[in-house]
Amino acid sequence: MQDPWQRFYQPPASPLARLGLVLLGIGVLALSFFVGVIFLAIAAGAAIIGFVVLTVRRWLGVTGKRRRDDGLVDVEYRVVHRQRKRDD
Repeated sequence: MQDPWQRFYQPPASPLARLGLVLLGIGVLALSFFVGVIFLAIAAGAAIIGFVVLTVRRWLGVTGKRRRDDGLVDVEYRVVHRQRKRDD
């Protein structure tokens, strides 16, 4: 029984071409690893900076003094009296 994968891909017969493909594969894997490390470093750096900023804000008390929300609404209004016209 023949392998169905060989219908789509046939490895090169030349040892030099095989070596080139192996080196290319190693290069792609190394590049992928380094790009992943760079993105991980950026994400970790952003998380650390955010943690430091939030910690400093908490220490300095810059949280913004807010009143407790008790459900009351302060409003101002004016009552306007309308007098009805009398037909007397």
